[in-house]
Amino acid sequence: MKSLARTLARMTSVSPSGVRRRLARRMDKWLSHNNIVKIIALVFSIILWAMVHIDSGTTIVTTTPDLKPKAINNVNIQVTGFDTDRYVLYDLNPDKVRLEVKGRKTDLTTNFSNYKVKLNLKDVGPGTFTLPLTTELPPGVQAVSIDPAYVKVTIEEKRTKEIPVSIITKGVPEKGFEVGTPISTLEMVKVTLPESEIDDLQKVQGIVDITGLNDSLKGKSVKLVAYDKQGEVMRNAEISPESVDVDIPFNKTYKNIPLEVRQSGQLPEGYVLAGVDTDVKGVVVYGPKEAMEKITAYPVTVNLNNYNGNPETKYTVNLTPPEGFEKIEPSSVQVTIKVESASQKVIDNIPISLTNLGANLTARFIQPSDKKLSLTVMGTSEQLSGLKVKDITLEADLSKMGAGIHSVPLKVTLPNYVKLVESGTALEIEVELTEKDSHPATTDPEGPPSHNTDGTDTGPSNGTGDSGATESNIGNNSESDSGG
Repeated sequence: MKSLARTLARMTSVSPSGVRRRLARRMDKWLSHNNIVKIIALVFSIILWAMVHIDSGTTIVTTTPDLKPKAINNVNIQVTGFDTDRYVLYDLNPDKVRLEVKGRKTDLTTNFSNYKVKLNLKDVGPGTFTLPLTTELPPGVQAVSIDPAYVKVTIEEKRTKEIPVSIITKGVPEKGFEVGTPISTLEMVKVTLPESEIDDLQKVQGIVDITGLNDSLKGKSVKLVAYDKQGEVMRNAEISPESVDVDIPFNKTYKNIPLEVRQSGQLPEGYVLAGVDTDVKGVVVYGPKEAMEKITAYPVTVNLNNYNGNPETKYTVNLTPPEGFEKIEPSSVQVTIKVESASQKVIDNIPISLTNLGANLTARFIQPSDKKLSLTVMGTSEQLSGLKVKDITLEADLSKMGAGIHSVPLKVTLPNYVKLVESGTALEIEVELTEKDSHPATTDPEGPPSHNTDGTDTGPSNGTGDSGATESNIGNNSESDSGG
């Protein structure tokens, strides 16, 4: 300061222009020092700060951030620390609360999952308790209130019981199918319930929807549900395992079977049946599995009395379901009868077979002794032209016959539409049955009877065949299988 005063005194003693020159030189000298420049910059900075922040007559006030309130309804209570292996949380009342929070608008999120209300059940055992709730909120958000702030809980010990599994079906399968018995991979499962409910457990059941199905199910996973004695679902039940694999067989309730054409009535004399045609070869019957296992064909009876004199006669036969069946398709069949003039033919040397001969018996033909017959048959010329001995069978049934001489009727089996010409006499044979350890009485001393490989005797060894008549007996009581 003294230096500045001396400078000013000297300046007053000189002229104005000299003063300006001296002052300029002095200023240049000051500005050449860094400290002087720093002091001047600091002074100007203080002046500028004061101009911005200081307003004469105004007080500087510090403001608090504006916190916005927010209410969230139906917040689920999250249970923590609960021992689910030993206990069941039987009751939590209420299980939702209303949460009110506050915070800056930027901190209040719309993601409600960030706002959590918790109930700590660590070290809490069986019983009924009223416990406080706590919150877990996003940063910058404060809890204002929880309504209600306390909840009532009831905790029970778990009890486990083993119980059989039952599988049932619902719905109806595709037409023509029926469902069999479901088969589960597990017969028993374990069910865990609160102690107060375990005695009310009635069954564990799985349900399979079979609506519209037409094929068996293999390894179908079925969820299990526990039911109480009132048939209500036990929602607190824990089932182990929760599901089982099930096989469900499906059985066809229909069967395709051929038509079996039978005959009734008679054609006018001199005519024979040349053939019978139907517009379908088989039918479909619907019914239970047991019935289908027994049926092999559906009989259709052709009434020959409907013959109208034409080579072909057509008429419709209505079909009804066989006994034990529900339905038959089609419901009718059109039958065509073909008729031609009759021709006859004699077939010689038809062998006779003996059936059902007792194990301790032997048989000897008396009549005919050569075990063969000749038959006169009737049919169309085309049918008879190709008819051979091998196409005809003659059988004598010896069942329930003991030792002795018997007249046995013959069963004749003929090709379709070929008939036996009736001779007015019975078609039968005469045989002698003897026990194997004895011999029949005989007037021929020249030798014992010789035996065929089928157990029959051919008569005396001299081959005369005089032991009986050889005439064939053909009559109305013969049994003929003529295709009908």
